[in-house]
Amino acid sequence: MSYQCPVCNRVSSSTHDLVRHMLGRGDRDHREWITSKGFSYSKMVVEQAMSFGGEEYKRFADALEEECGMKV
Repeated sequence: MSYQCPVCNRVSSSTHDLVRHMLGRGDRDHREWITSKGFSYSKMVVEQAMSFGGEEYKRFADALEEECGMKV
């Protein structure tokens, strides 16, 4: 299963790869989409730097799996 970014349509092989993409882009469109889903972009970036695979990161990956899953 592949996952498509809801902002720019980039296809990722896993939800964790998609989370890395969305956090790594960091542009306004990606940040706004993250915020619209009830997550804090800055909180996730800080948590990712402070601890490997934080809980917020995992929750976001789960949310992306539900929303962005697709067959390619």
